[in-house]
Amino acid sequence: MWAGKVEDMTTWDPAQYLRHAGHRARPFADLLARVGDLPAAAPRIADLGCGPGTVTTVLADRWPTAHITGYDNSPEMLARTEAYAGPTPGGGRLDFAHADATEWTPAQTYDLIVSNAALQWVPGHLDRFGDWVTALAPGGTFAFQVPDNIDAPCTP
Repeated sequence: MWAGKVEDMTTWDPAQYLRHAGHRARPFADLLARVGDLPAAAPRIADLGCGPGTVTTVLADRWPTAHITGYDNSPEMLARTEAYAGPTPGGGRLDFAHADATEWTPAQTYDLIVSNAALQWVPGHLDRFGDWVTALAPGGTFAFQVPDNIDAPCTP
């Protein structure tokens, strides 16, 4: 879960987040179902707001040869990703890194940049889309979704 630079959301509780893992995974699966073939045989994928990494692993199931990097700005969440980092059974790789979506500019080209239920926490996220789309390989995809619950109370 990506907290961005929202001042009153400085930490995330991975245990609380994972209590609702099934509910969080469904929209991610729905989002990925809309993503077609990627342009590279061994694609580069970025997961913005990867949280504890549980749904990031689904990317390796779909694209087993991919090099996938999950990005989050929560040290508490990134500490949970260590269990998933490393080579994947399909010959790909899962990595995780600290980054803040309010400032993250890709240093390389990606075949897929994906973000699930994270950008709503990032002030000005629409202003970041240009840098992210520019970093896509020809034929690449930027796929994201944000919850449509603007009127619902929300806490991290």
